[in-house]
Amino acid sequence: MTAKRVSVAEGKRDFTQLLKEAREKQMPILIFNEREDEFAGAILSPQEYERYEKLNACFEALRLSKKFEHLALNVPELVRRSRQELEERAS
Repeated sequence: MTAKRVSVAEGKRDFTQLLKEAREKQMPILIFNEREDEFAGAILSPQEYERYEKLNACFEALRLSKKFEHLALNVPELVRRSRQELEERAS
């Protein structure tokens, strides 16, 4: 996927147009501080942001699974007990 690079000044000036372009072309807009040649931010399409959120959730699940792997948890049993507890609270 290609990305468009703009300066902070361009980002401010053309913000609405850049939002539209990111959404329609499914292309991230990368915003740079030209003076410092430093990445300042990005504009993503809603679809690209949703993809990012899903990937982030997967990485978090992997991180947690590594953190708790030594506990030898029985996940189906935990789910069953949690559901049972919730049903008892609702009664």
